[in-house]
Amino acid sequence: MKRRNRFLMDVLLGDTVVACHCPVTGRIGDLVFDGVPCLVSTTDDPRRNTAFTVEAISIDADRQWIGIHQGRVNDFVEHCLQTNVISAFPSPRHVERETVVGASRIDFKVDGVYMEVKAPLAELFVTPLPHVERRAVTRPVESERLMRHLETLIATLPETKRAVLLYVFLYDAPVFTGNPNRRHDSKIRQLIRDAIADGLEIWQVNAAISAEGIRLNSCVETTPHFK
Repeated sequence: MKRRNRFLMDVLLGDTVVACHCPVTGRIGDLVFDGVPCLVSTTDDPRRNTAFTVEAISIDADRQWIGIHQGRVNDFVEHCLQTNVISAFPSPRHVERETVVGASRIDFKVDGVYMEVKAPLAELFVTPLPHVERRAVTRPVESERLMRHLETLIATLPETKRAVLLYVFLYDAPVFTGNPNRRHDSKIRQLIRDAIADGLEIWQVNAAISAEGIRLNSCVETTPHFK
């Protein structure tokens, strides 16, 4: 029914409006949350201020769920690595998470190769239904954060000769290359182009989320789209 602030959403469950944890502190598209269908999970963790978390939303005519819980993405990627379905690493032998590189951390180190995972939500690549209200976008903080993480990832290339930037979408998204009309995205694209020659690879995972869980749909290399 409403996004109260960065951390809370008001959701109508049955006849009662309850406070639910919002797992995204940044922007979710350009949406105004008013009557947006959602999937909600529950927890009995006594440390939580609310027993509910919004896991996914639906805004298009196909009624597909768009997963918004970015905290689950790395768990999902780790599961995919363990089950040998991430094509960038067909048969990984050693997987580390949250590896320290300088003053930063990179999400994964797989057989000596660093991989940063990003689940973009600042722009949603679906066509919202007409009744879905939208607002003008704000300053792209997410792009600035990606720039910092990307610079850290690229800094590993002299040592490893290979690094992977993995974009993950918990819905059926088109090939993602950023928005060339946005200044920050253009900078990111140029940074990526310059690093590809040194061994940076770009991959994209699309997955489907439902009440039962998350299922991998595809994993493809998208490096050629950035050249």
